[in-house]
Amino acid sequence: MRKTYLALSLAICLTSAPLSSYAQYSKAKATVAKESETQKEKQMFTLGFYKTYMNSLIYQLSDLYMVIAKKFVSENVLKKSEQTDADVLLDAQDCVEENLRTLKVVPLNNDWLRVSFLWTSNYKKVPTKHTVVYVKVKEQGNSFIIEDATTVKPKLTKNNS
Repeated sequence: MRKTYLALSLAICLTSAPLSSYAQYSKAKATVAKESETQKEKQMFTLGFYKTYMNSLIYQLSDLYMVIAKKFVSENVLKKSEQTDADVLLDAQDCVEENLRTLKVVPLNNDWLRVSFLWTSNYKKVPTKHTVVYVKVKEQGNSFIIEDATTVKPKLTKNNS
């Protein structure tokens, strides 16, 4: 009798474990898919932002760059630019077409993205520079906002918020 209960208990455990494991796997998979989708949206936002922002600087379209920045960049990042007397979004004081042509945006995790571009030089004493800026993008309403910008690679965790 005891062997029957043991066998029955073992059978119930073996048949129910995969279902709960499968449910956990499905939930985790759905979470990863959602994060991946959000991450792709943040990447597209950042790429679009930088293209528009850089174009407005290159072609000196009045103060369009400032209008764009005030709408899509946090006050903290704007203050950083004022304090350093350089644009922290570009790690520079100006922008040229070569920067835009070589622009790349790569997600690092769900919040941080790596923005990079080249600074070429016609002078032998000034080498070409590969510029990298790390930006933290957060959702704000129906859009996104650049919450932080730095040249120092952030310490990334799996769920870095």
